Amino acid sequence: MKKWIILSLLFVFVTIAAFAQEETTKSSGGIDWVQVVFAGSYLLGVFLLLPLVVYTNLKEALFVPKEGVQEGIEPIEGLSVDERNERSAEILDKIGSRLTPYTDENGEELITITNGSQSKFMKKGLDYINMHLMPNDQELISRIQEFTEVYKNRTERVFTGSKWVIGCAIGVGVLILLTAGFTSFIIIHTLGVVFYLLSSRTTMYGIEKRMKYFGSGSGMIAGIMSALFIGNGVKYYKKHGGGSWQRDWETEGQMALVGLLILLFVAIILGFFAAFLGVINFFMNYSQSFILPLNKGGDWYEENFGNAEAV
Repeated sequence: MKKWIILSLLFVFVTIAAFAQEETTKSSGGIDWVQVVFAGSYLLGVFLLLPLVVYTNLKEALFVPKEGVQEGIEPIEGLSVDERNERSAEILDKIGSRLTPYTDENGEELITITNGSQSKFMKKGLDYINMHLMPNDQELISRIQEFTEVYKNRTERVFTGSKWVIGCAIGVGVLILLTAGFTSFIIIHTLGVVFYLLSSRTTMYGIEKRMKYFGSGSGMIAGIMSALFIGNGVKYYKKHGGGSWQRDWETEGQMALVGLLILLFVAIILGFFAAFLGVINFFMNYSQSFILPLNKGGDWYEENFGNAEAV
């Protein structure tokens, strides 16, 4: 826990120093890196990455045809039933070859998704089969259903961000609203909070990868907050002469006040940098799995199976 206290203090001191240099850099013509990070995070997060995250969350689900409903189905003309089954089998084999093999607790050999490129290829392959091929072979249909369950389970997203960041960001927004009134920054800041919320949604395979590399902790933000709050549980004692030990309420009060001030300062910084943390979460959670709105999928089969080199 000491290391988190040291990291927390370093974080506070570095941030204070960066803000203290703001006037100096303005007068000397230097670069205000804090302002660059602050403004750049909002520009990159809100105006570029947020649309990608929203679109990915809307389009990440598989296309599943409904019985009796033709909406979204565009069968390829000129293919016989056997050719549709052959293409479907080819795509399923390719999907299976790209997935990661593992052995379950019963010793059975299985395959699963462990990264974003696998999930994107699996989605495009299954969507292509369901929208354009529609095989009628029961064995292929069973394999499609199995892969569909794997995809749904492994790409389910859950929020793994920090509620502290959200609370601090909302608090900063309310504070600005009360002091400066409704400004354009309130709108951008609100979008920044939304961006942080959505970018913090992690897939199941992403959570497993993070647990593997970073352990089962709840993240640096939670660690810093725990370190700041740990002072509330520390008891201070003093001894007068040869008498018994007595609680040092004065020292405890001073330490509690210092801890509260540091916590308040960090909370304000975290609130302002919600968009920056959202950018970090985007690269952790979406860098390999985001979906482009303008991506054309009509030639997907030809691009991946049209020649031996593409395969």
